[in-house]
Amino acid sequence: MELGKELINEIRHARVALEDALANSGFSVSQQDLDLCYTYFFNTHPGMASENLIGKKDEDWLKDGEAEKLTKPKLRALKGKKGVREVFKSTLNGGKAGDIYYNDIRVEPIMEKGEIVGIYTVAIDITGFQKALMRLEKLNGELLKHLDYKLGIEDSVSKKPLAKAKVDLAKAKKTATKPKPPQKKKK
Repeated sequence: MELGKELINEIRHARVALEDALANSGFSVSQQDLDLCYTYFFNTHPGMASENLIGKKDEDWLKDGEAEKLTKPKLRALKGKKGVREVFKSTLNGGKAGDIYYNDIRVEPIMEKGEIVGIYTVAIDITGFQKALMRLEKLNGELLKHLDYKLGIEDSVSKKPLAKAKVDLAKAKKTATKPKPPQKKKK
């Protein structure tokens, strides 16, 4: 009996040590049953519900369309008996307007005696990375436009591609009336 208590204490200490290491890390871990009700949730971070989620489902804390998007990979993990990984974009019910969060989620089925009994989900907050990537893509587009202009690939006045501007100029030259050269006077 004493060995059982000692083992339970070791497990508790190991769990506390793991939770301490993950606290404020941007990682969250959850467990859901076959009905996708939360049975465990640890370490919420921005973009996730801060309330107690035990017994609740995704639709209890996410907007309708977002709850459906998050439920799909979870259902695939439940049916497919293998893990699923996706990037998930969310806003929170009651969050500030414009609060958008990105999480890299990994969903794994929980197997007991060859049967799936639920899922584990690990979510990593990648909001800062995702926003920096989007900003970089925007700047890259602006840089390419600027280079096109500076390299003469785009006409500065018409903003048309240079090849198109040259064709238009050639047409204008052909249709313009040319002044007649002065005629020599006959004696």
